[in-house]
Amino acid sequence: MSNIRNTILECINRNPGIRYRELLRILGLTNGVLSYHLYRLEADQMIRIDRDGGMTRYYASDVEQDEANILGMLRIPTARRIISYMLENDGSSTLDELAFMLGKAPSTIFWHMKRLIEKGLVDKYDYKYVLRNKHLIAGVLARYREQLVEKVADNYADMMEDLNF
Repeated sequence: MSNIRNTILECINRNPGIRYRELLRILGLTNGVLSYHLYRLEADQMIRIDRDGGMTRYYASDVEQDEANILGMLRIPTARRIISYMLENDGSSTLDELAFMLGKAPSTIFWHMKRLIEKGLVDKYDYKYVLRNKHLIAGVLARYREQLVEKVADNYADMMEDLNF
């Protein structure tokens, strides 16, 4: 395997659920070069590509689909805050409680809850949302917390740099 593919694979292993633009930025490759090597890595079954509603995420081939679904949602800051809050509260919460505690509009929380339900992470019972497999979710969050927090800090630093601060 080429050095470029090894580098891409290492980046995906360190950042499961990473998006294409993040890979471009981190690796400094051109669009065509990255596309070609991702295609080859997928063809060789070294990586798995999840395409969901216009969002593409990259995972090492050994990341299970359930874990990939969790990681994909944990990479979204509001969804990660929802999941973390629910884990701290016995795995369940109401829409109003989440909106109040996270300081977000109920419509924003509702949108994220709909996505969490679609991904199989949450069920809804009457007015209460419940995490489906809170032990698996907690394990994934604990295992990848450092990378997820690091990503938020990187995004903030990039945003400040773009604003010339």
